[in-house]
Amino acid sequence: MARTPLFQRIQKNGDASRRPNGDGANGSPTGPNQPGGSAAGQPAPFLQNRRNQIIAALLLLSVLLVLPLFGMSQSATNEQQLSDVLASLPKATFNGQKIVKANLDDDNRVLDLTLDNGKDITTSYPNEYGTVLVKDLQDAGIPFDTQPVHHASPIGGIVAMLLPVVLIIGFFVWMSKKGAMGAGAANAKAFTATKAELPEPPSARFTDVVGCDEAVEELSEIVSFLHDPSHFDAAGAKMPRGFLLVGPPGTGKTLLARAVAGEAGVPFYSAAGSDFSEMFVGVGAARVRDLFAKAKKTGGIVFLDEIDSVGRARNGNAPGGGANDERESTLNALLVEMDGFAKEANVVVIAATNRPDILDPALTRAGRFDRQVTVAPPDRRGRTRLLELYAKDRTMADDVDFVALARRTPGLTGADVCNLVNQAALEAARGKRNVVTNADFDEALATVMMGRARKSAVVTDRDREVTAWHEAGHTVAALVLPDAHDPVQVTIVPRGPAGGVTWMGGDDHSFLTRSQARAQLVVALGGRAAEELLLDGDFTQGASGDLQSATGLAVQMVTQWGMSDLGLMALDPDRIVFGGIGDKVHAEVDGMLGTALQSARQVLADHRPLFDAVVKELLDEDTVDVDRLKAIWSQVEGTPVAA
Repeated sequence: MARTPLFQRIQKNGDASRRPNGDGANGSPTGPNQPGGSAAGQPAPFLQNRRNQIIAALLLLSVLLVLPLFGMSQSATNEQQLSDVLASLPKATFNGQKIVKANLDDDNRVLDLTLDNGKDITTSYPNEYGTVLVKDLQDAGIPFDTQPVHHASPIGGIVAMLLPVVLIIGFFVWMSKKGAMGAGAANAKAFTATKAELPEPPSARFTDVVGCDEAVEELSEIVSFLHDPSHFDAAGAKMPRGFLLVGPPGTGKTLLARAVAGEAGVPFYSAAGSDFSEMFVGVGAARVRDLFAKAKKTGGIVFLDEIDSVGRARNGNAPGGGANDERESTLNALLVEMDGFAKEANVVVIAATNRPDILDPALTRAGRFDRQVTVAPPDRRGRTRLLELYAKDRTMADDVDFVALARRTPGLTGADVCNLVNQAALEAARGKRNVVTNADFDEALATVMMGRARKSAVVTDRDREVTAWHEAGHTVAALVLPDAHDPVQVTIVPRGPAGGVTWMGGDDHSFLTRSQARAQLVVALGGRAAEELLLDGDFTQGASGDLQSATGLAVQMVTQWGMSDLGLMALDPDRIVFGGIGDKVHAEVDGMLGTALQSARQVLADHRPLFDAVVKELLDEDTVDVDRLKAIWSQVEGTPVAA
């Protein structure tokens, strides 16, 4: 992978920062004339004590015994460049020698390859690269293990016996030099340090991000800034240093951030909000400072995932509650660091959340996270591209139509689409087939949206009949109401917690009209109206889920959207109580639901032959899709079926 000049400077600076610079462990200079050092020809204070001299002699003897072990271990292996090893894996050969096995030590990030001539070669790899190497080894058919490799040594037994002694001696030497306070300080420093080191730029690119083109276009500006900041300076423009990615879970916010770093060729420092949360006050703030200190040395992207866990609003009246002392301390440190960027520090902070409403205003003000990028679920075209992307490594049958499948999956995120394709492949595997068919996708889509079918559940004939009538009520109302969504599939096979499911389709429209909202209420209460027909005015508890969804929609229509006779108003539904305006809201919601139930009864009465035909089809077939439903509608009422 070609590196940009910026990352070459980062690597150079990173190497320089690791050279000895004369600083002591605590950051103080040491030398012949400084405390803790030793002048030429004068013994250190530690060796002036005879007991310490004996300890030092024993320690030196132990080191001399262990040195041959390191020499043998080094001679048994051959360190190679990662790029050379990666190029050899697809061929399963290295310099003409066949690779017979491999060992992946992800704790130490070391890959050990054994050749057919008995020679071992090793290479180191960046953090979070182990999964890529595992896939490469699997594709090449190279057997591998994940245990650290231990090379045999003739003096291994001696070292094993002396190791406890060496550890004890080292402990006393360390205690005599540092003391208890020094040990506590070292442990505290390690406890407050972040795990982020200087990482390689991610391999992700903008071409790997599908379905959120607008977000990609907006974030591509960061790449230009990191490549050539002088271009912005010449125009007198100041690049925003904080970008907040906002969107539901599974829309690809983390992948977007990694793609920005990959396109710019800069390090990617990643941390989750939970990484800064500890029981000790001040630890989170120290980790924030440590993370930004590392990023400022090299430049690059700092990515803070789920920032709402530390960035909640600090007043008790904010949604979700206020902040505790540790979270507030961490937030204050983050605010300070966001203000502390030097002009020459090429650092951009990207954060992700699905709850922007609970973030502290000081965090989202101009100068900090002043640029919000919405990462919405993909539209139909985006879902089609995602289906093609996730299916490219699988064999698809000719009857699989990704465009039609995308039309049936409104609202699905990128993660949902990935799960859908994988579930379809699982269905094919269960059928002992290597080719994924359209039927596999149908079953996978039903499983993802409604839960796995409980085919072993024992259902009485009476319950089965009630379920068929209930689901037919939803289905007929959805079919005949012009403002309702068409049903995609209806089944009386138990799925998940439900005894039957009517799965409604939809579209990618951003707006919901009042007529469409009222039609949804009628469809939701169509099951209760159908039960009343079967049970002569009686009904079951089966409509509880329908009532919850219908009530939630009606409350939004009354309190937020101005779609009721109560007038144009916007109220907080969580603060509506009985009395005053609360009584009026409850009465209006109850009236809307009552009207919807009456409309559902009228729909079933007007289309009773169609309703009876759908009930019979469900009892005969258990599951009916939309094409069959429209065919029945055409046969019973002569309604033309849309192409």
